[in-house]
Amino acid sequence: MRRTHFPGLALVLALVAAVLALTPLPAGVGRSLGMLPSPAAGSDAGVDPRAVLAQQPPAPPAPTATPEPLPTPTPVPTTPTPAPPTPTPAPRPASSYLADRTLVTVYGRAFGVAPILGRLGSAQSFSDVAADVGRFHDRISALSGGKTIVPAIHLIYALATPCEPNDDCLLYLEGTDPDIVRHYVEPAAARGWPVILDTQLGRSDPVTQVKRMIARGYLNYDNVHVAIDPEFSSVPGHGTPGIPIGTVDASEINQVQQVLDEHVRRLRLPHKKILIVHQFGDANVDDGVPYMIRNKQSLKTFENVDLVIDADGFGGPDVKVRKYNLITDPEVYPMIQWRGIKLFLPNPHERAGHYDQPQMTIEEVFGKDETPGGLRVKHKPNVIILA
Repeated sequence: MRRTHFPGLALVLALVAAVLALTPLPAGVGRSLGMLPSPAAGSDAGVDPRAVLAQQPPAPPAPTATPEPLPTPTPVPTTPTPAPPTPTPAPRPASSYLADRTLVTVYGRAFGVAPILGRLGSAQSFSDVAADVGRFHDRISALSGGKTIVPAIHLIYALATPCEPNDDCLLYLEGTDPDIVRHYVEPAAARGWPVILDTQLGRSDPVTQVKRMIARGYLNYDNVHVAIDPEFSSVPGHGTPGIPIGTVDASEINQVQQVLDEHVRRLRLPHKKILIVHQFGDANVDDGVPYMIRNKQSLKTFENVDLVIDADGFGGPDVKVRKYNLITDPEVYPMIQWRGIKLFLPNPHERAGHYDQPQMTIEEVFGKDETPGGLRVKHKPNVIILA
């Protein structure tokens, strides 16, 4: 088909478009210009504007601008605001049980058991112990400087026995009474009384003994304390504890104090632990008896332990007061703050005379009166042990 130039084509197209827009189309006829029928081939008619429109290449669609993706924001790390710490109250320092009390302990294996081993064996109950201590209460109270007089149960927890191969030569109280807590510790605590667990050491050592008490939970109780008896520490090569007289080194006592100190801190117990060390042989006495605390001048003090040096041994008032003064002499042993003395009262079950003859009076014990030989206690005891 011959293409003919048609002047004003743009105007004609505009008019056609306007007319088409106003003219309804027959049913079935599309409104797209590309679907209109073209004139018959070879027609002399003028240029059909619809054909012209059909022959025009369609205008390319305007490019659609693809929006650039917005950059993904980099997350800003956030540091969680820590919660304010809960203030932990500083633990109060443990107080000394002995600061305002005089302790009167009744010593033995157990209620009604082996009275030959100590006065506690002649008692059947706490009431018996209270009555026994009560006989001395008023006289002690009058001389103790206004301190409260408190009874205590003093148990021979680990009793030295003849050694067998591969044992520690000790008979523990659990072997005869498996419920020490219910029978002694808790009833004593209900009365405000301490309980002393005394170990005679045998082939064992002080630290092992105290750790044993801790492992069994006894020292978790604020009212339970410890005593060690070097006399019955086994001497190598000998099968009977106490023959010959045993000793411990001051370093062992310091280790025990450290264990007790840490235990009080860990449990935040209200009172310091009392550690009683029995002694009747001493370098400051030097009377031929082995020095039961070797290197005693190297003893230390610990914040949560009240170390009590107890003048042990039986005899008359003169020898007992002399040893007490020398064993607890603050000029020789300035670390000693707390002192004890053991009184061996007459015992009908003891036939060998192993008790004090004559007996010390309470006035002699507290230094109010001199002994028959003119000696006087220089420092009042904080602990009296009735054996």
